[in-house]
Amino acid sequence: MNLSGRTALITGGASGIGAALGAALTARGARVGLVDRDERVHAVAGGIAGAVAVVADVRDRDAVNGAVGEVAGRLGGLDVAVANAGIATGGPLRLVSPESVEETIDINLLGIWRTVRAAVPFVLDRPDGYVLLTASAAALAVSPGLGAYSASKAGVEALGRTLRAELAPHGVRVGVAYYLFLDTPMVAGGEQMATFRDSKSQLPAPISRTYPLEPAIEATVAGIERRARVVCYPRFIRAMMALRGLLDTPLSDLAVRRGVPQMEASFAAEAERIGPDAASRPPARR
Repeated sequence: MNLSGRTALITGGASGIGAALGAALTARGARVGLVDRDERVHAVAGGIAGAVAVVADVRDRDAVNGAVGEVAGRLGGLDVAVANAGIATGGPLRLVSPESVEETIDINLLGIWRTVRAAVPFVLDRPDGYVLLTASAAALAVSPGLGAYSASKAGVEALGRTLRAELAPHGVRVGVAYYLFLDTPMVAGGEQMATFRDSKSQLPAPISRTYPLEPAIEATVAGIERRARVVCYPRFIRAMMALRGLLDTPLSDLAVRRGVPQMEASFAAEAERIGPDAASRPPARR
């Protein structure tokens, strides 16, 4: 896909991956529409030539339908839809508040579904439309303390793979994006949570590292141009995908559960201080 003159919808466009991807696609000649529940999306779009912005919460189906329709109308249709909006929460599933788990699933999985459902009719009007769903390397391997996040991203992966098969006969290709920890506000916020830091520190060094955002955005733009079925950064995530069966063994269970007592103790102390719901969220979202 030559991006010059193309149009793209991106949810989660007020910061992080969404904002950076909007700027990068525009640099390749595309026009982008950014959607986010954060009013700052207008300022982000204001700094990107030709971009439009709509405020909408992906938890609200009517709002998503309206936002996608408005973006498509203002841009003259949609060639690409990137369902990217997401949040990160943390904590042991037996201790976190039900509200934080359910909100994570609602935004990260059902929000992706609502976005895709609203965007697909517009993408179908293009001869070579493309839809990209943002999952995570967390969909591939267990990380205690990140259960709700991992479950939501595993659901996104399954949703994307199903859509890939269903939309192929109609000429639309579907990709799933997998990233490790990137230098974004979401990860920075997570680093301020004891549970997140404990869970991250127990991972092997290549996985626990925080990677720069720019190469991930370059890989994503290249994936959109190829209408790729898989977008990933860093590249060794492809090896994780190929070996995922080896990541689900009694030996791997032993490895990941070693850090559970420390993680639970950290979360319990924080929950005692500020409550289990606040303890599961980055400070900016409490």
